[in-house]
Amino acid sequence: MNLRFKRLSRRGTSLMVLALASTTISGVARSQTARGDQSWTATSETSTANANPSRTTESHTKSGNRTLDKKTVEVLGPDGEYQPYVEIETETIEGPTATRSTTRTYNPNANGEEQLTQVTESETENSADGSARTVETTSQSDLDGNLEVVAREITATTKGPASQDSHTTIYLPDINGGLAPSMQVNEQEEQSAGGETYRKRRTTLLQDGNGNWQVYEAREQTAKGNAHNRISEEHISRRDFEGNVSPVSQEITQQTSGDGRATSSSETHSIDVPGWTRDGSFRLLQRSTSVRTVEPGKTVTEQRIEQPDPGDPQAGLGTTVEKTDTVVIGSTGTTQTIMVTARYPDGSPSVVTVETRTSSKR
Repeated sequence: MNLRFKRLSRRGTSLMVLALASTTISGVARSQTARGDQSWTATSETSTANANPSRTTESHTKSGNRTLDKKTVEVLGPDGEYQPYVEIETETIEGPTATRSTTRTYNPNANGEEQLTQVTESETENSADGSARTVETTSQSDLDGNLEVVAREITATTKGPASQDSHTTIYLPDINGGLAPSMQVNEQEEQSAGGETYRKRRTTLLQDGNGNWQVYEAREQTAKGNAHNRISEEHISRRDFEGNVSPVSQEITQQTSGDGRATSSSETHSIDVPGWTRDGSFRLLQRSTSVRTVEPGKTVTEQRIEQPDPGDPQAGLGTTVEKTDTVVIGSTGTTQTIMVTARYPDGSPSVVTVETRTSSKR
């Protein structure tokens, strides 16, 4: 799918909208099962107004404990023929106690020849007590085509009956050409046995000028309820220029479902709202509602996003984006239509984009 971002402005109102264009996708998928081995191939073509068409081919092959995933993107060249743009290949090998994967990215060089530009190697070792250690190393090619390490992540994870803790350290190149720790991310997750309550805390730490770790951002997510009625909250705090970690935003979401209909509504409050001077007060930044209706052979999702008018923020929410996503499943395939509309404070609607997508199976 080809995505474009379009900025719309009218009477002091500015809004970033995801612009989706007319897209036709045709796919052919083949699968076979023999002794647990599986494989499939899918091809899609994207045609967008005022943009270069592209073609994507994806394949998945599994044989024993080895899996190979490959994705190739081609764009239309000056001669009217498709030419390579990027190719990503991931090989995964699963063992009794360890999983290893290697992802290779290829791009055409100045002569149009395929060149290896990035390699990411990941290895996870699992212990009998549920703990795990993952080391992920990323290398990129230099001007001479030689690979050099540019990043490494080491994650240690421990699991309990209803909890999971992880500690990640990210290493980046230092002034001496080696790798040095530059960021730490700590996560703690807790969930009740029946799933009625959930809590997740994520803390990001950076080093100060003396090499001491300091909290830069703290996120806390909580949820309670059941599959038909659930309330979740997210609170974010960040370090300011004075070195204090204080709340900057909060979001509350209510979800309900039943009889083929699912509804989600949320409000986001922040101390940073366009048109307002930051004074530490929380103000309504966005209100979002989504309704998903499922019928035999058809699914319709309607989403509405309201935001303040930066030209007159004290007037409340004025700018609205509406998105309707309709999926119809037939005997020969699936047709999806997405329409995005922007409505301005004066009430006049403006159709931003319409995307149509068809997928056939054989």
